[in-house]
Amino acid sequence: MAQKVITVNINVYEQSVTNRHSAYEISYVNKYLDEGWVIKETIHNVISSATWTNITFILEK
Repeated sequence: MAQKVITVNINVYEQSVTNRHSAYEISYVNKYLDEGWVIKETIHNVISSATWTNITFILEK
């Protein structure tokens, strides 16, 4: 069984003051999903930045 680990950084500072919710499509992860990979686990990493968030995807095929 093969695995890939992809780490994605998302800038959350783009949100306006009145809209605190955003949705992001991560095309790099979508590419692997289209190739038959599945998300085995997601990890939301705590970082010290107020404007960035980090998510790690563990993919399996």
